[in-house]
Amino acid sequence: MHEVRPAPARPAPVRAAPTRAPRAAHAREPAPNAQPEAHGADSSVAALAEDLAGSIADEVTRRTELLMVQQRKQASADELAIDKVRTEFDLHEQERAELLREWNSMRDLAMEQMKHDDEIVKKWIALI
Repeated sequence: MHEVRPAPARPAPVRAAPTRAPRAAHAREPAPNAQPEAHGADSSVAALAEDLAGSIADEVTRRTELLMVQQRKQASADELAIDKVRTEFDLHEQERAELLREWNSMRDLAMEQMKHDDEIVKKWIALI
């Protein structure tokens, strides 16, 4: 008989440490009449808040630019596809127009031949 062995245990996945800047805890704006405090901790919190706001604004700007580039790329691809369809349609219509001209000329030629044949038949009848 075969012996059933348990599956080997999988190692726990290793998670990378977050790369985001730490958030400023409760950054408050000073009251309009309040005097600025000269504490080192408050100024460092304010500096962190400014840095965080600046980095967020930079990130938003970067993402907006990336989205705009992606939209332009998609628009270019769409325009190329539309141009291809237009070109194929134009070529098809040109070919169709040429075929219609040929059919019309063939029909006109056939009508002229029928008229000529009718005249010959009338002459044969007149001879009899």
